[in-house]
Order: sequence, then structure tokens, then C-alpha cells
Amino acid sequence: WGEPFPILYRDRDGAAESVPDDQLPVRLPEVESYQPTDTGKSPLANIHDWVAAKTAAGEAAHRETDTMPQWAGSCWYYLRFMDPHNRESFASMARQKRWGQVDVYVGGTEHLNLHDLYSRFWHRALYDLGLVAEKEPFQKLLHQGMVLGPDGSKMSKSAGNIVNPDEILEVYGADVLRLNLCFMGPVEANK
Repeated sequence: WGEPFPILYRDRDGAAESVPDDQLPVRLPEVESYQPTDTGKSPLANIHDWVAAKTAAGEAAHRETDTMPQWAGSCWYYLRFMDPHNRESFASMARQKRWGQVDVYVGGTEHLNLHDLYSRFWHRALYDLGLVAEKEPFQKLLHQGMVLGPDGSKMSKSAGNIVNPDEILEVYGADVLRLNLCFMGPVEANK
């Protein structure tokens, strides 16, 4: 599962409120296994000790059991790298100004299109709240090309067009294979 929403619902009337600051961050329970519910709710709904909570006023409440998509945490991690030991905020303004924006963000087209979109959304929200120093998270975006299969389409297990590298590995080794992949052509091109 992804990151938990820090929301509580009062048992007496169902009203939503934020988890009290002294209960943050909300940590997911460690369980050996979990089963889906029969109601369509998150498997977290079955972990009653975790779901039961108290509001800031001490009233009985229950936690939101849906979680954010895993994209959520990966959309701002670069900010935390600037100030990893800060317990007051995720990154101080001084550290952000010192490190500045990410110079170049490199990634595959399929992953990076959505990741860049979500990162920009999260970063812009943080900027509007006055929590980040720069309006944009990245100075430059570089889409690396994909390695294609023998049939000219994207190489994937599901398409069944994987080139087995074992023969090259046995004769030349992994480093030569990696070097060959690095220099097949321009980084932006499909190869």
C-alpha cells in the first residue's frame, strides 16, 4: 500500500478531521499478511487495533483506511534529500536555496511522463503553500529511449520479445553488455 491519509472520522457523527500533530507521521501497521475485506474497503479496515484512534479532543474515532497511490511519496523525495535529518520540516528553505532545483531529471518516457506530471502537481501545491523555494521542481527533463525487441516493438516479457543476454554475458561479461547498452545511440532515441 501507499502512504496513509492522515484523516480521522469521529465515531459519534462521522465528521472528518486531521490526525493530531502529535500522532504524525501516521505509520502503517506491520503485519505478516493481510486479506481483502468482503466490503470492498482497504485491507487496512480489517486491522482493528490500527483503525481505532482518538481525536485531538480525545473522542473515539477511526482512521481513513484508503491509502495514497505510491506515486505520492515519490513525487517529492528529492526535497527530502536536501535536508534528510530535519525533524521540523521536510526541507528547510535555506537548504532548498543552497541545493536549488534538480538540474536534469532522466527517465523512461512511460514512467517519466506521469511521474513528472505528478511531481509538478505536488511541487506546485507545496510552492503555493510557501513550503518550497522554487516554483518548478526540475530545470530540465530528459526522456531516455526504450530498448526495442527484435520485432521493433517495446521489449517486454508480456510481448514475448525479450532478447536473452546469457550468451553475451558468458562470452564478454556484464560490464561489456552494460557499456554496449549505454552507447547504442543517443540517449533520447529508441534502440
